[in-house]
Amino acid sequence: MRKSLLGFGLMMVAMLFSVGLFAATAKEAPESATIDDCVNKKAAVEFPHALHFETIECTTCHHNQEGLTADSDMEVEVCGSCHTTPEVAETPGCSEMSMKKNPYHLNCVACHKEGEAGPTKCDECHPKAEG
Repeated sequence: MRKSLLGFGLMMVAMLFSVGLFAATAKEAPESATIDDCVNKKAAVEFPHALHFETIECTTCHHNQEGLTADSDMEVEVCGSCHTTPEVAETPGCSEMSMKKNPYHLNCVACHKEGEAGPTKCDECHPKAEG
């Protein structure tokens, strides 16, 4: 379950870095991504995408892309295509700040709290503005 939660969260994160409905092919995945599609009150998140390549399967995060692998020529759907303005009430919206409603908080933070190394507190992902 831990890997599925992390994967789902990472999928959303990986998808949000891109512009439009599709980011690029899986084998063109960036080493890092800035998640800023749903920035509300907190700063954008710098996501170390490549750090997760070895620990989880692509479909853990990219849950709606069966068969997606790192060397695939499949185009990767962006998270925002479903999670920016969800069409179904059960789909978590990334503009939610709640730890119980935001898809990143639900999946990434949950996985990190279950034992995978990684940030679990707000300011560990959302750096405070300088100034």
